[in-house]
Amino acid sequence: MHQGIRVLVGGNGAGMPVILGRPISPLGDLDQDRGVLRGERLELRDKILMFPYAVGSSVGSYVLYSLAAKGLSPSAIFVEKADLMLVSGCALGGIPLIELRDEYDNMRNRLSVCQRAFFSARVPDLLEITCGGTP
Repeated sequence: MHQGIRVLVGGNGAGMPVILGRPISPLGDLDQDRGVLRGERLELRDKILMFPYAVGSSVGSYVLYSLAAKGLSPSAIFVEKADLMLVSGCALGGIPLIELRDEYDNMRNRLSVCQRAFFSARVPDLLEITCGGTP
C-alpha cells in the first residue's frame, strides 16, 4: 500500500534544508533558549529540518512551542513518521509539519541538492517545493 506525503500542519515558507540521518529528541537535542541543534550548534531559524522521526516525552511539544514563541523555530519540519508529540508541538507553534512516509528518501535526495527550498504545504496532502540554488 502506497502511503505518500501527508501535510499535518500547513504553512508556507523557505529555508536551507538540514537533513539529519538520525531521530531527534526535542527536549535533548533542541536548545529552546538559543534556538540551536545541540551538538551541531546549528541555528534552527530559517531551516527546513528533516529527520526520520522524533523520540522522547510529551515535553518535546513544549520545546517546539517555546522555539516558535521566541521566533527561533525551523521554517518547517519534514519527517518520515510523525508522532503525537511532534504533531502537537508543531500545531501549537504553527510550525509546518510534513510526514513523508515512503516518499522520505525521494524528498531527502531532492532537498540534499538545494541551497534554499521554498515550500507551500496545505492539509491534508498538498506539498509544493522549489529549490532556489545548489550547494
